[in-house]
Amino acid sequence: MPAVEIDVPLVRLDELGQPAPITTTLRLRCLGVPDSVRTRLTGIGAVLVDEEVEPVDAVLVSTRLSPDELLAVETRLAEHGQHTIVLAHTGAERLAVQLVESGADAIVGEGNEEALLGLVDVSRSPSTLLTSYERRFGSTGARSRGTDATTGLMDRGTFERRIATLGDSDEIPRVAFVKIVSERWTTPEADPVVAVQRRRLSAGLAHLVTTTGSELFTTAHGEFGLVGPTLSPHDMHRLGRQMLEVVGTFRDRGLPLSAVIGHAGSESATDAEQLLELARRAVEVAAADGAQPLLGAEDLSLGVSTTTELEVVVRMLDQVEPFLPEGRGHGERVGRISAELARLRGWSPGAVARAQLAGHLHDVGRAGLPSAAIGGPGELTGELLEVWRTFPVRSASLLQLTAGPAAAAAVRSQRERWDGDGFPDGIRSTDIPDAARLLAVAHAVDELAVDGASAANVATRLAERASTELDPELVDLALDNLTALLHARLG
Repeated sequence: MPAVEIDVPLVRLDELGQPAPITTTLRLRCLGVPDSVRTRLTGIGAVLVDEEVEPVDAVLVSTRLSPDELLAVETRLAEHGQHTIVLAHTGAERLAVQLVESGADAIVGEGNEEALLGLVDVSRSPSTLLTSYERRFGSTGARSRGTDATTGLMDRGTFERRIATLGDSDEIPRVAFVKIVSERWTTPEADPVVAVQRRRLSAGLAHLVTTTGSELFTTAHGEFGLVGPTLSPHDMHRLGRQMLEVVGTFRDRGLPLSAVIGHAGSESATDAEQLLELARRAVEVAAADGAQPLLGAEDLSLGVSTTTELEVVVRMLDQVEPFLPEGRGHGERVGRISAELARLRGWSPGAVARAQLAGHLHDVGRAGLPSAAIGGPGELTGELLEVWRTFPVRSASLLQLTAGPAAAAAVRSQRERWDGDGFPDGIRSTDIPDAARLLAVAHAVDELAVDGASAANVATRLAERASTELDPELVDLALDNLTALLHARLG
């Protein structure tokens, strides 16, 4: 038998494990984008097109535009059909929401410009938004009120009420978080020696803070919250350095204990909630970066881009959920149910996290719809019904670049039905992505339980939807574990 020649492609050993190069050029038109960002965009291979007549993959609109320019852009968004992406900088989340409501398709945080490559490379699977989401929503629990038993300081609930009270009095305090960098010091079940040391550290920090007219609270295990009604940025940096020195006098496995501090004041925001969020983001960036243990909100680096993206989509949910039949908190509840159902199905931790992210954010595409269409479908007919039916596709578009194709596919197909009578694509059965079928069951559980229905009633009505609307196998799994799902729903 003659030898058969097989054409085997050459494989370079130094390229094994490396992603395939992008073969399609990313073409962008930039509006108000700072020079530093334009430099980063060209650095990732993007071509910046200034001529309006030339075709582009997307128009990139920066929230750094002046108010008049932003107003003009909002007006134009409603008139053209170009793919428009908001480039949001820290503190401009409200502006980003307005632009999405006016017709923009997606949000990318300033500093995360590489996510735009997803426009020409659909195989990219970004994880930055997921990481930010897990830090904020990954573990939930009831917030205590009063005094923290482990430190003797006032607790997180008191901390947040104190900030709100000052805000109601038009006093803008400085808010800070102090986070101990040690697993041994942050675990709920600390060993006896660490427990004693933790209480001593709390007392030492509280005494130091009091000398500046400020107050210290315990906000989590190994974490403190600070309220300084009169602290300037300079005062906070001086106090912060002193606090870090006090922390360093304690030991962690023979080495000096370390901490990070993030803070925000009136120079960054005048809203109590936003102060809390900016201080939280500052301490998270300080912990992740490791180079700057003391970080103010005004000094936030590019590392906060993904928290900016998360803040924008959470704000969108805050605006649409009051119009939903399921009410406020629907997304967060669906996210928790989705995660529990994914765990019960044996999915990997990463897949569980993506299921929770998709479940929580599945309704973001309702932002920007006419208010009468947001809640739908109800009694909607005609054009309003058709407008409402666009929200899954809008949700997918908003999440594609920063949450990745898997999460986007789940939210796009959330309204598909097992029998094929769903939308937007009319696919059926196992052609519907696994995560979308799971999301649909999680959504149904929250919808049926929202009015305080009994578990028996939820079970009966959920079973009625199997094999028509919902995946029957997933419904059986949900019914077998309904108590666990309803518990997860409540957080």
